Formats: sequence, structure tokens, C-alpha cells
Amino acid sequence: MKVLIIHFRSAPASDWQPSHKPSQDDGSDSAGTDGVSLEMMKRRQLLEEGGHQVAICSAYEWAEYPIPPLEFDSDDVRQMMRNLFERMADFPNESELGKAFDASKSELKRELNKAIADFSPDLVFVHNILCLPLHPAATVALTEIIRETGLPLAAIHHDILSEGAYKFKPTCKLAKTIIEGYYPPQMPNIRHWTINSRNQKALKGKGVDADIIHDSMDFDERLDPASYQKLRAELRSKHDINSGDIVLLVGARIVPNKRIEIAGKLTAILHSRRQEIAGKELYSGESFTGQGRVVLVLAGRPEVAFLDYQQKLFDLFDTLNIDWMYVGDEVRPLRSEEQGFYALYPDMYAMADFVLYPTGWEGFGNQLLEAFAAGLPAAVFEYPVYQEDIGPRGVQIVSLGDTAEEGPDGLMQISQDILDRAAGEMMGILTSPDKYREITDNNIEIGRRHFSFDVLRAHLNDALSWAQSFKA
Repeated sequence: MKVLIIHFRSAPASDWQPSHKPSQDDGSDSAGTDGVSLEMMKRRQLLEEGGHQVAICSAYEWAEYPIPPLEFDSDDVRQMMRNLFERMADFPNESELGKAFDASKSELKRELNKAIADFSPDLVFVHNILCLPLHPAATVALTEIIRETGLPLAAIHHDILSEGAYKFKPTCKLAKTIIEGYYPPQMPNIRHWTINSRNQKALKGKGVDADIIHDSMDFDERLDPASYQKLRAELRSKHDINSGDIVLLVGARIVPNKRIEIAGKLTAILHSRRQEIAGKELYSGESFTGQGRVVLVLAGRPEVAFLDYQQKLFDLFDTLNIDWMYVGDEVRPLRSEEQGFYALYPDMYAMADFVLYPTGWEGFGNQLLEAFAAGLPAAVFEYPVYQEDIGPRGVQIVSLGDTAEEGPDGLMQISQDILDRAAGEMMGILTSPDKYREITDNNIEIGRRHFSFDVLRAHLNDALSWAQSFKA
């Protein structure tokens, strides 16, 4: 079958080479490294392994069908969002706003129709465009096309409108019509999936039946020991990190809901208590000396809309007087060692000893699965979806609790008691090879059972069978 995957953004295929045009992958935002793009590429890999022909349609030049106006983080889309859901400041009235909206929708519809006509897919996978109004003109354009063509469409909803992290207040009748009629649209040729049980219940409340497909990882494909050691030594040497230093990795994007400030405060406590483990042997066989450091490494990329958060975060880390570094500017969707670029997974995880995941909200938790698959223990703030869909499976973590509050600086904080306890648990795990291995082996096994490529493959086969029967 021919499968077209559509999203605002995407990661490049493994054999992609830049053309004469400059690459959009310049490290300035999360292009191609965001969780949705990564999940798309996993679908692509398994579909192609199954003999299916796959093409990607996104805003980026490396897609088979690039449509630049699909990018939601642009001046035009930000202006449209402000006027639809904040206040109508750039248009004299709703009629003029409607004309601008229709022009954007028509352009997108024209380009999407061209891609569909050229590729002639048997099934369309759409990620997030139909569930969250980040780019309403794209939502309406795609919905109209699917209604007119009757193509079978598998809608994957990573985030949904009713989630607490997203607030949209219509400024006019047009905005109200969009919000109420398109998130998500319902028609016989659309089948809905979402990535957590909370979203499934919320969609059910809107009269939408959705199946669940969690984020997934290939828990059977890992770096061989020689490649792992080579990469670990190479990255540590590049960043002046000694073999006996402890590296705490944050792989999440640098955006406010990730609450990376908590990772900085936890690092500060471990730094202040590092003499408690001085002279002890780490799980890796290395000795943690009195001169050993605890280094916080930020490998996630930023978003342009939240650069103020990034600056506030970096200022905090300097104030805390911890060893920290940002390496996101060398993270790309694919490794290119000759250019000094590395993939987030598995590359950056190879240099780490522990993963910090203090996020307050996730649709699921891609970087948490990456930590498990990389064989690393994790300290985790127990965000709602973790508590409902991941923790009950039996994974073992160092808990950062489930309660946080905003501090006077606008950054989030958790209690000192919880941070002290977590730091103590982490030191115990880092200096106990048996405990370290018990935790990581358990999490890999849980991952294989519930979040593996076998689970994703079953979902894909289900969607393909549905599309075949629908078209028949």
C-alpha cells in the first residue's frame, strides 16, 4: 500500500542529502527532533520494512512533499492565532480576518491536493493537525480535502484541545466555529487514535471513539558495547567530561512545561553532596574521586517562542553555580560525525549516567522511553500521563513527586525534602552496580512488553487493514 504521512514538521530520511537550498536544520529550533517527528519516522521505518511505499508531507525541504506554509511557528500563523484566540488587533473586523484565513486555507489546500494527487495514497496518517489549533488554516484545509476525496485517514492525536496545557479563547464567530467544528473532525473515513488513556476519555466525552497507541521504541536495537564505549568516550572528551564524572542528561526540548529548572536544582544538591560518594566505585566501574564532578547536560533543542524561558533557565544555572552545558546546537535528527552533529537518541544518552525528566505535562513521554531503551535510570516528576499509563506498568524510577508550584521568579519548584530524598536515592543507585542493573533491566523488559515496535507494528497493521476494508 501507499501511505502518506502529514504533519507540520518532520525528520529527514536516513538517506537525505541537502540540495542547493540551505537546510532548515540549523539547530535554532526543534526541527526534526520533536517527539511527533520521531514517532512519524518510526512508523515510516516499520511500514517500509513491511513492503509499503511511504512519503512524508511537512513544512520542511527534506520531506518528499515539502509545503513551507505548513510551518506553524511563522509570523503569519502567529498573527492569525493572536487574532483568532487572543484579541483582534491586526484586522479591522471579522470579515477581513476571514478573508486572510480563507487565503491561507486556499493556499494550503491547493498544495496538499497537489501532493495527494501526485502520490495517490491508499491511506493517510495525520499527526496532530486535526486535534490542536496550532495552525487552524491547515486543519480546515486538510479536513475539507478528506471530506471531498473520501480518502481513509488515520488521525493520530498526540495532544488534544481539552488538555490543561492548551487554552484557546475565541475572539469571534469564525474562531468559535473552527474550535467547535474541527478538533477533531468526524466523518466515516477518519479513524482516531490517541497516545494516552486520558485523551481517550476526553475524546469520548466529545463523542469521538479513539483507540490508544502509546509512543514506542525499539527496545531490541541498541548500540553494541564497542560502539557505545567509543561514542561515550568521544562525546565526553569533546565536552571535557572525565570518565569518572557523573553526567545527568535532560533530553527534552527547552520549553516551560518541561520544568528543566527542577533538574538544575537537583543537580545542585548532588553537587553539594558529592563528597558522600567520593572514593566509591560507580556502577560503570569508574571511581568517583574527590575531584569528580556532577555535570548537567541539556541536549534538547529550544523553540523560538520560548527563548525567554531558555535565557531565564541558563541564568538560574549560573546562579546555582553548577557544572552544566547546553549541547542542543550539535543535536540533529541524524548523526553526522564529520560535521560534529549527533542524534539525540542513542548518541547523547551514551555520555550519560542518569536521565532527569522533571516535566510537568507530557502527552506521553518520548524521552522517558528513550532513557529506558538506552539502559539508563531516570528521576521523574510524576506527571499525570506517567501516573496513569506508564508507572502502573511496573517501571522503576526515582520519584520527584507529583506536586510543584510556581516560584517568585516564574519558574517551578518542588519541595527541598523531595529533592534531598531523590538525590540520596540517585547516589545509592550510581554506586551500586546490582541496583543500577536491576532497575535498567526491569525498565527495558517493561518497555519491550508495552511500548515496543511490536506494539507499533500491530497498530500499523490494524490501520492498514481498516483502510483496505474501507476502500473495498
